[in-house]
Amino acid sequence: MLALADQLHREVAQPMERTVTSEDGSVVLLRHGFQASEGPMGHPHQLRLGLLLAGGGNLYQRTTGGVLQAPWHPGQFNVVLPGDHGHYASPAVELLGMAIDTAQWRDTLGGFPDVPSLSLRLHRDPVIASVLHALWSSAQVDACVPGFLQFGAEVVVRRLAQLAGHPPARPRMAAPLSSRQLRQLQGFIEEHRSQPLDVAALAGVLGMEPTTFSRALRAATGMPPYAYLTQRRMQWAQQALQGGLSVTEVAMACGYANPSKFSAAFRRVVGVPPSAWPRR
Repeated sequence: MLALADQLHREVAQPMERTVTSEDGSVVLLRHGFQASEGPMGHPHQLRLGLLLAGGGNLYQRTTGGVLQAPWHPGQFNVVLPGDHGHYASPAVELLGMAIDTAQWRDTLGGFPDVPSLSLRLHRDPVIASVLHALWSSAQVDACVPGFLQFGAEVVVRRLAQLAGHPPARPRMAAPLSSRQLRQLQGFIEEHRSQPLDVAALAGVLGMEPTTFSRALRAATGMPPYAYLTQRRMQWAQQALQGGLSVTEVAMACGYANPSKFSAAFRRVVGVPPSAWPRR
């Protein structure tokens, strides 16, 4: 199955101007100008939200949730919910959009709210608009700390539930990982630093289910698994760079085949590029 970002790129006939993807690939933020088009729409486990920045005109969508037909003006956003299949006809638009893979995020968010009414009309909301603009602006200056995009997506989903008339969900409490469990987890990450690690692998070290592990890790550290994994790798990278290893050597040792991606991650966590760190 294609990753979320790859799928979005494949769907667009022209290269997208730029996309920003979360560490785990479950959230993609994009800004792009789309030509007028029509065709099939919908995905079993993707939520897509598009805030209109420029252009617009009459938007038509016929899905399992009903029919939307209305003029689309700048400042309004459109929501396509998971499983909402059908057909669309869109005018030429410039969008600031967010796509969320709900299959990956169901553990973190506790499932998406049942908000079918949102797909039947266009919306104008300062909260969602502000969150999307803030995320995009932060990404442009490479100021997104690990987990920032996922957290922004959580805020968007909770706000959608409020707009649909649902009360804010009370966060589920989870027992935090113990000091012993954190040390065990840190040792595993250190030993397998250069290997691709996912949530299931990290949870398996402690004999836990991924859902329970994610909640317990967040309760103990305030971070989701991928943000925690990145932080631990960058902590080792600081020591390695100080010890004289090159940026490329450290990137490979931390599991990054692309040194530029390592440099971006290092700068997000540490605040300076890796080339400047040994001189500190």
